[in-house]
Amino acid sequence: MRKILVGAVITCLVVGLATVAMAAKPEISTSGSIEFKISGTSASGEASGLFGAGDVLIDYNVSLTSGPWTAVVSPEFDIAGGAVGECDAYMTYSGEAFTLTLDPTGIDNGIFDIGGNGGTPNIPSNPGLKLSVPMENFSFYAVVNNQQSSTDPDSAVFEFGGGFGTTMGALSLDLAFNSAGDEGDTWYGSSYGLKVGYSMEALSLTGEYGSFSPSASGKKSGSGYYVSLDYTLPGGDSFSVSYTGSDKYLNGCGAATDHDYSKIDATYSHSLAEAVTLSFEVASEDTGLVGAESVTTWNGKVSISF
Repeated sequence: MRKILVGAVITCLVVGLATVAMAAKPEISTSGSIEFKISGTSASGEASGLFGAGDVLIDYNVSLTSGPWTAVVSPEFDIAGGAVGECDAYMTYSGEAFTLTLDPTGIDNGIFDIGGNGGTPNIPSNPGLKLSVPMENFSFYAVVNNQQSSTDPDSAVFEFGGGFGTTMGALSLDLAFNSAGDEGDTWYGSSYGLKVGYSMEALSLTGEYGSFSPSASGKKSGSGYYVSLDYTLPGGDSFSVSYTGSDKYLNGCGAATDHDYSKIDATYSHSLAEAVTLSFEVASEDTGLVGAESVTTWNGKVSISF
C-alpha cells in the first residue's frame, strides 16, 4: 500500500511539474495542512468515536510560477489509509485581460453548494480548460471539456459550463449554468444556479437555488436550495450553520428517491495558536432513500496550516 501511495504522489508531481519544465528558474511556493480528527455517528452498525482511516489527513500544495505561467500540484492523502484521496495538477496563464486554466486531471463546474445524496449538478469532470475574465465589480468565466463518445469511438462528447458574478457593496450575486451531452454520466443534461450573498463586518448570509434537467427520457427535473449563516465572534472564534434541501428528483438525479433530501450542519472554530485551529462540527442528514431516517454525525478536529 505504501508503494501505491508513493507512486501516486510521484505521478501527480510529474504531471504538474512537467507543465513548467520549459520555464526558466520558476518561483516555488508551498502550503498545506495536517488534520487530526475524532468522529462519531448515530447510525446503527457503524463504529463511533474511534480513530481510523481518514482521520489523519495531509493536504499539500506546490505552486511554480514563471512570468504569467503558474503550475499547481495539490495532492491530499490519508496517512492511516495509505492512499491518495485526490490530486489536482493544472496550470494557468494570467494575462492582463483574462486567465486561462488548463487542467489535465479533470475540470467540472458544480452548481455552488446545491446537491443531495446523488451528488451536485455539474458537467462530468474531464480534462479541459477554463477562461476567466475579471472586470471592475464583475467577472465572467467559461468551462469546456470533452470525452470519447460511448456510442462512436471516433467522436467526442463536449460539455460546457459558465457563469458570472457581480458585487454591489455588501451584496453579491452569482449565476452558473451547465450543458452536458446526452449519454453516459448521471448528470448529463442542463443545470443552472443562483447565489446571493450579503456580508457585514462579522456576519455573512448566503442563499442559493439550483435546478437540474436530465436529458435522458423518463427522468424529471428537480431543484434544491442552500442557506448559510457565518458569524465571527469577538476574539476571532467563528460559528457557521447551514441547511441544504433538495426535492426527490434532484436527489435522485432525475429518478425520484423515496422522499426529499435534507441536511443541517453547524461548525464552531477556535484558534489554539498561530496557524493551529480546533473545530467542532455536528451534522444531521436524511438521504431521502427508502427507509432512511436522519443520521447525526459529529467530529472534533485539530488542523495545522503551513
